[in-house]
Amino acid sequence: MKKTEGFVMRRLGQDAMIVAESVYLIDFDRIVSLNSSAAYVWESLPNSDFSTRTIIDLLLQRFDVEEEVANNDAKELVNTWLQAGIIK
Repeated sequence: MKKTEGFVMRRLGQDAMIVAESVYLIDFDRIVSLNSSAAYVWESLPNSDFSTRTIIDLLLQRFDVEEEVANNDAKELVNTWLQAGIIK
């Protein structure tokens, strides 16, 4: 997978969201609000290819969770981001 070009994370106070950089990409259905864990993952992902395993490893490194929980959370995050079109 890879981050879709043209989408960036912006912070408004303590809130984080993924938004389009270009007016041509703006689709209000594709604005994704991030909790602190998802924001950490987005910021930590490379701009090149990554996998669900990359996200699992990031969650395990940062949070005190079982691998099964990290695996389920990573899959849910990937599905949400794929549906929103912010990764491909």
